Amino acid sequence: MANAIAEIAEAMPLARRVQLYEFALFLESHPLPAEETYEQIADDEAQWDEQFASTAEDKLKALVVSVEAEIEEGKALPMFDERGEFIERR
Repeated sequence: MANAIAEIAEAMPLARRVQLYEFALFLESHPLPAEETYEQIADDEAQWDEQFASTAEDKLKALVVSVEAEIEEGKALPMFDERGEFIERR
């Protein structure tokens, strides 16, 4: 598989290779828990979707307002820089 990834990367422009490398670093630093299968993750996502769907609209709006306030106050850090590049934080 490593050879296949290397072949794909070789065919990409340099900027895309940098993005591929940064994404690989992200995946490396955020592994899936060993005990979770993809099916369990999908089930978890479905439960979150159901929870959001069943949450009252006013509660979701209040959550949005509180998050926007944190962003406005500078309490939230961006995930991407002005060029759209992932910001790695360690």
